[in-house]
Amino acid sequence: MRLLVCTLLFLMNLSIIHSQELTSIDRNGFSIKFPNSWEEKKVPDYLIYIMESDKKSSDFSTTIGIQETKEDETLEVFSKQYEIDLSNHKKYKDFKIKVRRELMYGNRKAIRYFCTATVSHIPVEIMAIAIQNKGKIILVTTTAYWLKPSSETGIFLQLLKKTEKILNSIEIEQ
Repeated sequence: MRLLVCTLLFLMNLSIIHSQELTSIDRNGFSIKFPNSWEEKKVPDYLIYIMESDKKSSDFSTTIGIQETKEDETLEVFSKQYEIDLSNHKKYKDFKIKVRRELMYGNRKAIRYFCTATVSHIPVEIMAIAIQNKGKIILVTTTAYWLKPSSETGIFLQLLKKTEKILNSIEIEQ
């Protein structure tokens, strides 16, 4: 059931966050809007890295990172290597790509992923978008750790919906 609802959420049309106060980061031609309750962290190799900061619940932990490849490459070449890297990731056990969808992100070719894994027996949901932009690839990755899998699924789905709205707020300079 959780997978079905998560998959449907993943495939929803783009939407914008309306009801919360937002923070916006504009950096190197990228912008993202996220709730004020999240904070930016400085992480090597990431243009932008944000995470929940004033968690009301210790059931889940979510981060969003934006990276750009240093070398020019096609989306097809990048996606093949990305899928291999995820499948062989040392921390991820039982890794599965549940959804892989090619689409257009604005006027750019992109691939959306929805993946599941476990890390030290903690269920992990990974949503990612690889976007071709001026010969490079922009990778936006959301990782949600379900720290208490026995907790209410509805709360987790609200978290995924909020995360999806944040992902949909991303803008890339033309």
